[in-house]
Amino acid sequence: MANTLDTVRPEFWATEAERSLFVENRAMVIAKTTLRNLVAGEGDTVNRQIIDYPARETYTPGSDLTNRNVVSSQEQLQIATWSASKVTIDDTEKRQSLIDIASNIAKKMMENHNNAIDQAVFAEVTNSLWSLDDGNLAGGTAGNNMRLTTSNIPEVFTAADNKLDATDAPKGGRVAVIGSHFLNTLKLQQANRATAFGDGVNTRGVIVNLFGWDLLYSNNLRWTATLGMATQVTEGDTVTIAGVVFTFNATPSGAGSVDIGSTAAVSVDNLVAAINDAGTVGTTYIQLSAENRWLLRDKRGIVATDATTSITFVGYGDIVVSETLTAAADVWSAELQGSLFCIKGCVDIIVQIPPKIETVRDPDQFSDIVKSLLGYGKKTYADGAREMVYVKIDASKTNGNGWV
Repeated sequence: MANTLDTVRPEFWATEAERSLFVENRAMVIAKTTLRNLVAGEGDTVNRQIIDYPARETYTPGSDLTNRNVVSSQEQLQIATWSASKVTIDDTEKRQSLIDIASNIAKKMMENHNNAIDQAVFAEVTNSLWSLDDGNLAGGTAGNNMRLTTSNIPEVFTAADNKLDATDAPKGGRVAVIGSHFLNTLKLQQANRATAFGDGVNTRGVIVNLFGWDLLYSNNLRWTATLGMATQVTEGDTVTIAGVVFTFNATPSGAGSVDIGSTAAVSVDNLVAAINDAGTVGTTYIQLSAENRWLLRDKRGIVATDATTSITFVGYGDIVVSETLTAAADVWSAELQGSLFCIKGCVDIIVQIPPKIETVRDPDQFSDIVKSLLGYGKKTYADGAREMVYVKIDASKTNGNGWV
């Protein structure tokens, strides 16, 4: 018979908390920040004047020229995005904790704000004047997202060059912002070639210059997808997003459980509410754990939109999804990740209030209040849009190229 000596075994606690899992900020490599000098301390709007190009004509000596009217217009960048967070830490919690809670929370607040800036800049990919899809590759189908292979991936760079060359965009400063799937396919393509292609990234996130482009890796590129839900779900059906599982139940129970509802449309309503953390918690759905709420809504920026018989999604990063819906036709589709091929400075951003932390005493409690604030505005002006190419990559795990 074994001894029972559990009480004499010591337990040890690390004096540091878990590592914070955020991507490194890469957006500022391609963004232009010089407009901040105009509104460093005041103001909320920057106007840029746009004047038409006057047409040229052939001159015949002794003949009158045709008068050309020009029209002016203006584009505005408004600083109107404010983000904040607040946590109260009681003195008793501080005294009884092995770690510095305030420092841990402050660090995570800063990383969260920087993550938001990253996503805000890469969201501007949709304002690109140019776009590329599968139809721009040899043998590809126009209208479909690109299915990258080791054979066709160099064509992406030449096609993007052709788009920018059409507007005489500079040859210098060309940057390709790519995600994991693009990078992994490119590694395979370069594996047997005598190039200086690197496995690491430098402090700016640039991997290497290839085909005349600086390659910039980011796991914060814009992602979109659609989930079909035209048929009423059944007990135990699941939907998984970035590893977070939502389960349909007639009686919701447990984190991520979603009420089935009376119709397919109601099931859609309830799942959208659960993903966006809206609606009636405890009845429509059971709220996710704090870790999973953070993962979906802050780290990955997932937003679900009700389309009655389907749900459309926007998020950021390499996001893997799956489902076990009973209806065979109700599946994920149109999974897209937007790589951005551009000229540095194509997107203007003004961070008027860089991520800041304040710690103050609560006047009514024995506690510290830790607060954070971020204020910024962004804009893709017309000339910047002409220097951007939206490369639409097939982000489904069934594309046959190692997507996991």
